[in-house]
Amino acid sequence: MYKGKPIIGITAAFDYEKSISTLKDDYYEAIIQCGGLPVIIPVTEEKSAWVEYLDICNGFILSGGPDIDAAYFGKGNMPYTNEISPIRDSMEIFLTQQAIVMDKPILGICRGCQIMNIAAGGSIYQDIYAECSTGNTLLKHSQQAPRWFQIHDVNIMKSSCLYSVFGMDNLKVNSFHHQAVNEVAPGFTVNACSKDGIIEAISNENKKFVLSVQWHPENLWRKNRTHLKLFERLVSVC
Repeated sequence: MYKGKPIIGITAAFDYEKSISTLKDDYYEAIIQCGGLPVIIPVTEEKSAWVEYLDICNGFILSGGPDIDAAYFGKGNMPYTNEISPIRDSMEIFLTQQAIVMDKPILGICRGCQIMNIAAGGSIYQDIYAECSTGNTLLKHSQQAPRWFQIHDVNIMKSSCLYSVFGMDNLKVNSFHHQAVNEVAPGFTVNACSKDGIIEAISNENKKFVLSVQWHPENLWRKNRTHLKLFERLVSVC
C-alpha cells in the first residue's frame, strides 16, 4: 500500500522513569495526510541504529520536547534550564549533522529548531526571559491556551525558504517554548521573527530542504490547513 512513498523519520521523546519513547499522533498523521510514510525513531544509545535510520529515511522531522544540554554550545546549564534528555540530545544532533551532510530534507519543530541550530554550530538562549535583550518587551511564548490556538504573529522574510512554503509575509502561530535560537549557525539564515524579535524560523538555503520553526504546526493543521503546507513541502522534496 505504501510502496514508493517517501519515508519520513520522526524523532520521539523519551520518558526516563518509564523507559518508553513517545510521539503524539499529530506528527505522523500530518505526514500520512501528505502522502508520506512516517517512521517513529525511538530514543536509543545504539549508534548503529542511528546510521541505519539515516540510510532508510528519505527525510526527517525533529519533534518538540524538553530543553537541550547547554554543553553542546559551550555553556553551563543555568537554574532556569528545565528537564534535559541527554540520550535524545546526542542522537538528534548526530542525525541532524549527518542528514545535512547527506542533503536529506529536515523539518525541525520547536526543540527541533534549537537542535538544528546547535548541531550546525549555533547557540540558543537557555531562557529568553532571563537572557534575551531585544530592546522590546517579550511576548508570552509559553501559552496557557489550547495547543491549536494561534497566540501571536510571525513576520516572514521574503525570498526565504519559509516564504516559498506559505507565500505570505505574516502568519499566526501557537507558542510553547522558553528557549530559542540565539547565535544563528553558519550557513543558516533567519526566515521569520515574532514582533518582539525572537527568531521563529531558520533555514539552510544551500540545501534541498533544511528548515525549522519555533512553533508547533502539528497542533494547528487540523483546524487550519495552511499549517499542513510545511509537511506537504517536506514530503514533496523527499
